[in-house]
Amino acid sequence: MTTANTAEVTHSFSPLTNAIVDKAIDNVTRKLVGGVRNKNNSQAGSKHPSVKITIEDTLAATSAKDVMEVANRGVDWKEMISKSLSHGISSLSSMQYDGQFTVKDGIAEGLHQVPGKPGVYVVFDKTNTPVYVGDSANIRSRWHAGHLNENRQKLSNGEQYKLSDQLTEGCVVKFISCESKETAAAIEAHLIKEAQPSVNAREELLNQQGTRSNIEAKKMKDASGSTASLTAGAAKAAAENVGWNILETLVSTCIKALKDELVDIVSGGKTKLKDRIKRLFNKIWSVIANILKNPGSILKGIFEFIVNAFSSAIRKIYQLARNIYDLGYAAWQLYKGQKTMGKAELVAKISETIITSGCLVIWDALDPIIEANLTALIPPIAPFAPYFAATIAAIGFGVSSHYLSGFVPQIVEKIVNFNPMQQQSLAQQRSACEQLVINAEKELIMINGLEDYMRSSQELLLDLSAQTKQLEQHQAIEHFSIEDRLNSISLGAKA
Repeated sequence: MTTANTAEVTHSFSPLTNAIVDKAIDNVTRKLVGGVRNKNNSQAGSKHPSVKITIEDTLAATSAKDVMEVANRGVDWKEMISKSLSHGISSLSSMQYDGQFTVKDGIAEGLHQVPGKPGVYVVFDKTNTPVYVGDSANIRSRWHAGHLNENRQKLSNGEQYKLSDQLTEGCVVKFISCESKETAAAIEAHLIKEAQPSVNAREELLNQQGTRSNIEAKKMKDASGSTASLTAGAAKAAAENVGWNILETLVSTCIKALKDELVDIVSGGKTKLKDRIKRLFNKIWSVIANILKNPGSILKGIFEFIVNAFSSAIRKIYQLARNIYDLGYAAWQLYKGQKTMGKAELVAKISETIITSGCLVIWDALDPIIEANLTALIPPIAPFAPYFAATIAAIGFGVSSHYLSGFVPQIVEKIVNFNPMQQQSLAQQRSACEQLVINAEKELIMINGLEDYMRSSQELLLDLSAQTKQLEQHQAIEHFSIEDRLNSISLGAKA
């Protein structure tokens, strides 16, 4: 088939053949890029890696399964951030567990109730000291076929298993469940690094890793320590994902452009070499130009979506706040029997229970909605939606917790101090607490107006330093226009 141009005639495949070949190029490129990104490192730690082995590792990972694993990598980061919020995985002292079982005289009780899925477990000895941290793709099997069986075999041979004392004298094993073995491995390695339990012989995921699973787990482990650092790690991973996506597009475009030129040459095309090169680079540049244009619109869409998500969340926080009194009273009933707690500690404990559980319920519910809506609203970011959703949820959890911490302790203190013998009735106390919520809403009324302002303003520039000071003083955010700011800079330069 020939196509007429203003100055020349070029030859190409028929439209159907061309579409089939281009599709094949896209598939092959995607698999090759996926192979580079998802390959194992057979030469971990090698100072002089072999190119031949590197190529073999890459080709071994050029399957549809590997491409999907690359695309879904954000799910693991999302789970790490989620566990940081819900389970306090930054340290053993703050860890919240999903369940536990006991072992004594080498016999486990309650192990049958442990889920057969990935997870992390911590062994506490008879003095309630954490002495060992482990992970497994199947916690129940790891203990049946692993620890308990290995202990029996060692004892029968007159040898000492690493956990023999604990398994014989009695221990409690607490665990948290995970969705992926990468997440479990990352959490385990981080906890071992931070706590250095006595039975763990070495730090996990310390050096360069060989298998893809451990390579990804090491990235998450190195970013662990707080929700903030995990969010930063997820953002970095998302940025890398975008970079690889752009590379894939450029490589595919180059191959297609070369294909078009080769078809033209074989079919008798007379175009000069310099014109072919110019035409080739024009096609590549058009892709680059399009990429440079699109991020702005994509980021704008994400920004608007985040504002809407926060607006929705704030409304839900208000709804939660109006029920704070009843939540606090219920929590007080749970904790009032703790005679060893001082009043300040009691107020802090109840407040923490209300704020953490309330915010987790809200953001756990919003997280999948955010991810689904981001994908539907901005299809190009579908592979990165888990990163964005996890980041938004993490920030939202922090904002919501900070907002509630401003007045929840005051309400809890009123509840703790309430004396039924006094003349003030329960209804009057509830009314006083509701007034605290109303006052808090008024102080943060600027958040309510944020959504309307974002929609009405085409451009926004926030001076972060000034904003922080204003928030501390409960003043309105100063609005800036990028256009005005640029004009002022321009006038200043002319002067």
